Amino acid sequence: MSENGTSVPLRPIVGGPLAPEAGGCAFDFVGLGKQAAVVSILATAYFLTAAVGAHVVNTQYNFFSDYISDYAVGPLGWIYGSAFLASCLGCLALATSLALVLPSEALSRAGAVLLAIVGITFAIDYAFPTDILPPGAPPTTTVGAIHLVDALVGWVLFTIGAILISARLRRDVYWKTWQPILTVLAWLSVLLLVLLVLVVVSKAPIGGFAEKAFILDRNIWGLTLAILIFKAPRKLESQARR
Repeated sequence: MSENGTSVPLRPIVGGPLAPEAGGCAFDFVGLGKQAAVVSILATAYFLTAAVGAHVVNTQYNFFSDYISDYAVGPLGWIYGSAFLASCLGCLALATSLALVLPSEALSRAGAVLLAIVGITFAIDYAFPTDILPPGAPPTTTVGAIHLVDALVGWVLFTIGAILISARLRRDVYWKTWQPILTVLAWLSVLLLVLLVLVVVSKAPIGGFAEKAFILDRNIWGLTLAILIFKAPRKLESQARR
């Protein structure tokens, strides 16, 4: 209401949660994205806990030579099996948080899509358990072959997605500060993946160790990114994609 009694339409306040439009409902997409980041953080924390727990209780496996998927087989295999599902949820949540929180100029859409696909590969790995094999030996069953191919696809897509996502972050002031760390972790995953393939091909008895190093780096990258998304300053929210 103006001073002369004339009605003046109210304008939404800029800079807060998404303002309601006429006939519509307000929805804070950035807030939802940060909640997704929390889900990713918790999922990664669960994965790391379950992975350590699986190594503690499954004493029949060798830390250096046996691949980590072996720990999802057997009476106590549900422990690491649940870690597969946690990784699936964590990747999907992280891809969602990237799409909702990052400014458009700093978001690699292709990288986010690849990350979501990586999440699906974890669910497939869970549904199709690995064959327990000597170092470098090929799968002996169709289920084991699906597991191996799916795991390789997921590993390759992750490294590509991590590089694309990390490189694009330099286009934003906040993310530019952290982009070098994420980029180093992304390229380290490439190096560790190449090393893992070489170890497997050579049938060296350290394939399990090489695989675990790659998986650890992958989770550190994802956990770091999710924490940074959650802690992104409020001023970025007005720049986020609606």
